[in-house]
Amino acid sequence: MNKKNEYLISVDEFETRCKALARILKKNKNIKNIYGVMCSGMFIAIRLSYLTKLPITVFPKSNETAIIDDILDTGNTRHSFDNFGYFFPLVDKQAEGIINWVKFWYEQNER
Repeated sequence: MNKKNEYLISVDEFETRCKALARILKKNKNIKNIYGVMCSGMFIAIRLSYLTKLPITVFPKSNETAIIDDILDTGNTRHSFDNFGYFFPLVDKQAEGIINWVKFWYEQNER
């Protein structure tokens, strides 16, 4: 896909989004741990765990786990976690009006 059709999440934007999401997670006293959707949400979950001091779990519990994913696009992944009360994407394409392919700074091709 050519770069004109990409929405790049830079290191700075990634950090800004993670800090904003961390504030939301810290305010919710019902959230006791974080689960990163394999593989896309793991990197984000690790950063959020560091920012919030919430532990990462490999077995999410429906009423106390924040499910973390990189992008909410079609909603398929979100629906697979319907039994869980808390689902947080770092990027919600529909809510943000993003129509392009989202690419994160760590997905950049090496020369």
